[in-house]
Amino acid sequence: MNLLKRIMNIQSQLEFVEDIGGPHQLGGEIPNDFKVPSNEFKGGFQYLGYIDNQDKIFDWLPFKLHLICPIFLDFDYIFLDYENPKEPKLIYPLNTSEITTAYDELDKDSTVTYKSLRCYLKPFKGVDDDNEFEIIGLAGKPHWIQAEDYPICPKTNKKMKFVCQLMSNGHVKTMAKNFKGESDYYEGIFNEMNFWCDGALKVFFEPNSRIACYFIQST
Repeated sequence: MNLLKRIMNIQSQLEFVEDIGGPHQLGGEIPNDFKVPSNEFKGGFQYLGYIDNQDKIFDWLPFKLHLICPIFLDFDYIFLDYENPKEPKLIYPLNTSEITTAYDELDKDSTVTYKSLRCYLKPFKGVDDDNEFEIIGLAGKPHWIQAEDYPICPKTNKKMKFVCQLMSNGHVKTMAKNFKGESDYYEGIFNEMNFWCDGALKVFFEPNSRIACYFIQST
């Protein structure tokens, strides 16, 4: 039974694979009919793409999930209410002007737009030393860089479901930005979708409350 359980756990992890016809998109421009929450974050929210619930893997999502997160900031968690899928509301944190950043280049008017990368999902054997720097992202089951951390929905008190994990491996490049890094090192970070240098962004969702949670884990 333990062997069967291990096999099922391995098969439940999926990886994003680049494909121009794939249902999911990482990066890209903010859709015209999508409204980012009002905030005073340095660097604001970055649009990270979408997960399409037409893919049977994500048929538990009530709608196409547009991913946004202020990825340059020192936040613990970001909670968004997607009652209106095209106009999510920020419910935590609310002291947006006080959230710090490691990047002195940023102010509240700084913006970044990423090139779009279309993807599909395929079964994945798991993260190891040979592939950890090649992975675009994961679904099905998280790869925990630090301790396991399934967030609890602040509305329903239910354990939230894992949507995806995006990696800092340079697959999604920057299309445009209105600032420059203070060094070549930081400019390199800003020229691709990056989460705290070597981290990964994890996204969770509670379908009944329509609350999403975002957080970053890094080494």
